Amino acid sequence: PSTMALRFLLSACLLLHSSLLLPAVVLSQETNDVDSQQQQQDEQQRSIATYDCVDPNNREIASVVRRGAITTVCLYVGPDGDWNDEGVIYKRFSVNLKADEFSTYEIPGSFDAMVMKSKKDNKDYDPDYDATHIFAASQSSLSFLRRYHDKTNSRIYPFLTAIVDVRDGIVRGIAWDDACVFCEKAECVPNTYNLDGSLATAEQINQPVDGCHFSVDECLGFAATGDNACDLRLHVVWTGTDVDGKVMLSSDSRFSMFPPNRVQENVNNSVNNMMAGLKTITGFGKRKLKAAAESLWTLKDKVTGSV
Repeated sequence: PSTMALRFLLSACLLLHSSLLLPAVVLSQETNDVDSQQQQQDEQQRSIATYDCVDPNNREIASVVRRGAITTVCLYVGPDGDWNDEGVIYKRFSVNLKADEFSTYEIPGSFDAMVMKSKKDNKDYDPDYDATHIFAASQSSLSFLRRYHDKTNSRIYPFLTAIVDVRDGIVRGIAWDDACVFCEKAECVPNTYNLDGSLATAEQINQPVDGCHFSVDECLGFAATGDNACDLRLHVVWTGTDVDGKVMLSSDSRFSMFPPNRVQENVNNSVNNMMAGLKTITGFGKRKLKAAAESLWTLKDKVTGSV
């Protein structure tokens, strides 16, 4: 649809991979509508069947993964809570990516659409849910849930990289990359959930579970200066072997493979650029500008350790 697009430019805080973004094709944006047959399935069977990820225009395209060939990845977006509940309302965004090449799928304008309620003269912070959860899927494998937006704490978690584990062309699992490289360790908080909505631990799922975040005020500052750093964005890499037995190498390009100080330097630079940009803006509400500026100094503290 016209409202969906792929952008191949990372925000300033993600410049490490700006030269690696690849073409991709958006297939569909769908809202679930569970029919009576699905309602009769047990919870485990339903969760797998409902959340399968295939190209809706060619269901065979996702049967195997081959390096350099097109494969389908899906991003599911919905509320917090139990995703095994047959009544959960979600959106599924399907996209075709080139297997084993670092790829990025972005939903333009998603921060405004999902978090800020657009008004004629203003933007009021009144999201529909207490939290917005997302997960990635490919073939019949799902990642654990991650929180994109936390209304209670006014936070956005924009650093989402899915690692697709493939064995002989079949997706065996999807893990999340370590999202703590974007900020100081003390500022990285738990942000991974089981499909039933309960908090997951590293010991339980044997993968990173914490993540760095921006405040909503900080995201307002980014948006006011034309930076889409807080839009919902999924990065995808692969590991394992494809259908021809070739080793998948793109997981070596994920953010956690870079020195944290280098990653955090890019985040800090994006914040500094945004703060400078805010000073030139006259149309941004004074109250919100002040709140954003105060929050920005806090962010600078946690990234650099000083003001």
